[in-house]
Amino acid sequence: MTHYFKPASINGQIKDTEQQILNHQHAVDSHTNALAGKIQQQMVKPANLLLAASIGFIVGELTQNRCRTADNPQAAETSPLKTALSLIGSARTLYAALPLALMIKSYYQADVPEQPTRANDTKRTKASP
Repeated sequence: MTHYFKPASINGQIKDTEQQILNHQHAVDSHTNALAGKIQQQMVKPANLLLAASIGFIVGELTQNRCRTADNPQAAETSPLKTALSLIGSARTLYAALPLALMIKSYYQADVPEQPTRANDTKRTKASP
């Protein structure tokens, strides 16, 4: 906020500066509240919740075996059946996350306007003569 005049006394300048600080603090508070509201709206969207849950699940699955083997040294020996089941479970988890990745990709592609491709431009020029 630009002032066109400056108060003559030092007390007037102090009061003016204090008012500017209060106005600035109020603006920062209102911007902070608006930003927090926008972040909360984004985090509550189903796609974002699903993404966060999927990432948490995958990280949990990947780190689960390490924690168990560190506590119990005998558990480090696994049978081929357990290894195969673990791999199948991991593949199933990744396969379950695939639709989520496609949803996110289609969500971001919907925001971008479609641009004409070079193939479409050549078809138009061939048909014009």
